Amino acid sequence: MRRTVAIAILAAVLLPADRVLAKDKASFIDGSYATEEGCAKLKALAAGTPRSVETVPEVLTAEGFKGWEGSCEFTKIYEHDPGKSWVAVLFCVEGATMTPLTYAFARNDDGTIEVGGGSEPEPELFRKCDAGGEKK
Repeated sequence: MRRTVAIAILAAVLLPADRVLAKDKASFIDGSYATEEGCAKLKALAAGTPRSVETVPEVLTAEGFKGWEGSCEFTKIYEHDPGKSWVAVLFCVEGATMTPLTYAFARNDDGTIEVGGGSEPEPELFRKCDAGGEKK
């Protein structure tokens, strides 16, 4: 009887945690995106520049943001204007700091993605940048 109660309690604790850790993928992001400066850094890395905090840019993919010092994973994505704009909650980790942040994404006619929110004061423009040679 005790074993059954213990298993039921454990299941009740773990199942909600599983839902909290659920991740969404951003289907509107098809490849690797970076700012203009970030894309130049990716190309330099592909050409052999050593990886460091100064040379590794922040990259946006369907999983979220990834950079040298931290990353943000999509947790929940809401489509605002079908095919054009989305609002997303991302779970961000930088060092020992873990923070949920909200971002807005808008796809422009030229394929670029404008990203606003999070901890950035101004929106940034990300463009598709599959520079090749990018290592994880």
